Amino acid sequence: MLEDVAYQANTQEFWNSCAATCDESDFRFFGAFNDGKGQPSQSSAVSHGSSTTRFNGVNVINTARKIG
Repeated sequence: MLEDVAYQANTQEFWNSCAATCDESDFRFFGAFNDGKGQPSQSSAVSHGSSTTRFNGVNVINTARKIG
């Protein structure tokens, strides 16, 4: 499991690198459950579900910012 990362790939390369996906027993929700924004205030769910998936050969970048 990785945190604070982004990947670089075009759509075809990304999906062609998908090596395995777990079944529905591993399905769970990720993301934010709201995106409060705007004037006047607005909110809506912006999360989606997924099973654990393995990708091979995708360039992953650490996006974590060190504070201090």
